[in-house]
Amino acid sequence: MKCPDYLIITTTETSEGKDLTKADIITYHTNTRAQGGLGFNRPGFDYLICFDGTLETIIPEEHPNEVDLWGISEGIKGINGSAKYIALVGGRTEKATKEKDTRTSEQKETLTCLIQFYVKRWPSIRVLGWNQVPSKMHQKNPGFEVHKWLHEIGIPNENIFSSTP
Repeated sequence: MKCPDYLIITTTETSEGKDLTKADIITYHTNTRAQGGLGFNRPGFDYLICFDGTLETIIPEEHPNEVDLWGISEGIKGINGSAKYIALVGGRTEKATKEKDTRTSEQKETLTCLIQFYVKRWPSIRVLGWNQVPSKMHQKNPGFEVHKWLHEIGIPNENIFSSTP
């Protein structure tokens, strides 16, 4: 498999009290809007990290998403190529009224391992949060400062996405 250009961290934007499964994500992403879904032709996440730290593979390794396929570049220079998306279950307050860092210690541990694996496997990959994508900077997802956290867990600067050259 070709090295993905980006590893994008996001959340499911669901209540901190509602755990989800791989099946829940697939159903929600691929059901039509009339069925209460998003109407995608495939799920928008490659991996799902559940509250207990379980890592669910949704999109097989050999099928990375083309970033523009999901419309996140919206003509803004700097984000084009292939990406792997890691979604943490949660990301919203208990009543889901606003964004919140809902990561459990188990989710943090799994996320750390997964990022370290990708950086080791593909030294040129760049890691970022959903809210660092230029067309999504108005959003607060994933609810924490990804670039700051990446420094805390020892990810090299060259692997941390920056919108400035």
